[in-house]
Amino acid sequence: MALFRRRALLAAPCMALPTMAHAQAPRPIRFIVPFAAGGLTDIITRLVAQHMAQTLDQTIVVENRPGGNAIIASEAVARAPKDGLTVLVGGTAGLPINVLLRPNLPYRLEDFAPVSLLFDGPLSLTVNAELPTRDVAAFAAFARAARDPLRYATNGPGSVSHLFGILMSEAMGIRLTDVPYRGNAQSTTDLLAGQIEISVEAPTTTIEHVRAGKLRLLALSFAERAPLLPDVPTFKESGYPNLVAGFWTGLLCPAGTPQDVVTRLNDAASKAMESDGIRTRLATEALRARSGPPTLLQQQMAADTAQWGRIIREKHITLE
Repeated sequence: MALFRRRALLAAPCMALPTMAHAQAPRPIRFIVPFAAGGLTDIITRLVAQHMAQTLDQTIVVENRPGGNAIIASEAVARAPKDGLTVLVGGTAGLPINVLLRPNLPYRLEDFAPVSLLFDGPLSLTVNAELPTRDVAAFAAFARAARDPLRYATNGPGSVSHLFGILMSEAMGIRLTDVPYRGNAQSTTDLLAGQIEISVEAPTTTIEHVRAGKLRLLALSFAERAPLLPDVPTFKESGYPNLVAGFWTGLLCPAGTPQDVVTRLNDAASKAMESDGIRTRLATEALRARSGPPTLLQQQMAADTAQWGRIIREKHITLE
């Protein structure tokens, strides 16, 4: 009997090994996307998540939490455990602009630890082809001479497109009226019909109509031309250096996440954004892959705060 007990004690650790190994398997990482499934941000995020999962040897689940102008998703991540397993796929409007616009927002920029930029994109000046304007100079002259303010599509008050229209109006000395839309489909329909004169959205929202000759793309807001649209000048080279702006998407964890966890995620994100497949996919949308240390995303948010904060303060724009 004593011999049996000794053998049982020796066997017990061996019997427990499979259970212990299973318990030590890493839990999945959740990427929280503030938009509905099927949109461009969602599609690119899933490509990045797939690539990062292979690098990390860890499952990444993409979870869509649309609504509240990205507030729902952002707050969920800001309040999540600081373990690197809940990651926000954040952007310009949901983070720096929301913080600037909404005094009662349930989170601040300090509630997040930047991990990595993923990509950025330019805004465009796209007009109905019936307007007698083929370049930025002609557009500015036409707008100054117009009896009524020209109408431009936005994604709503405080959106990047709304604020860029204000910036453009200020730089060119023209009068513009913002017209908010729930989505790009309806604003593009109205632009084609002449119900509005201008779009300042991402260029790929209207590019097929530009190629068909129904709309005219006059300029992009990056400092350099986009490879997808090499014949389209920038605002900067058209004489408006203050009209360099854009929108970005990046990864953020809750503030206080251990630095080694942030570094591990950053390394995997950088490898993903350097892959040919992702870079090619982004280029087809006139987007630009970005990679670098977390400080690069920190600097981007600081630049946004300075650029858009001035307009928001001077125009007294607030949202509840």
